Amino acid sequence: MNVHYQVSDTADGLKVVVIDELSIRLRVLIAVVFGAPFFAATRAFFGYWSVLIALIAATLMLLGNVASRVELRATKFELVAAGNLGRRGSRTTRVVCTGDIRRLEFRDLAGNRRGLYAVTNRTAHLILPFLDYAQTMEVIRAIKEKFPGLAEAWREESPSTRNFLTLGLGRLK
Repeated sequence: MNVHYQVSDTADGLKVVVIDELSIRLRVLIAVVFGAPFFAATRAFFGYWSVLIALIAATLMLLGNVASRVELRATKFELVAAGNLGRRGSRTTRVVCTGDIRRLEFRDLAGNRRGLYAVTNRTAHLILPFLDYAQTMEVIRAIKEKFPGLAEAWREESPSTRNFLTLGLGRLK
């Protein structure tokens, strides 16, 4: 998979666009896996025409399933992520208020998508999937440079350095 991203300034913040393109091999595999059962299901009704119908269906799958796109708009008040944040093909919009964010971080956990997460007191919200560690750090750096006041408010501590005695007391400093 090829991941492309672009960070650009807007009038009130930043816009980050991430595009995850499927490799041609994976697209062909999806087309074949989709076309073969389609052929088997239509053969009884259409005879030899089912070959043409299955090829058209596979070609449409090949051309239609090209990339996943996510757009993040960051302002000093909120981070709004829109696009494929869930399963492939689903469109989701996620809004995280900057006042709730404790830190931004990269995560690559088994069973979850890798990418940029906004960590709040209750949970971690995926806001930019598909990015690797270096790309995520560049996006975090761009957000911190654009909004230095917010970056100061976000705690830099890692979850492993906290213990049960200091949990929740970090903002009293």
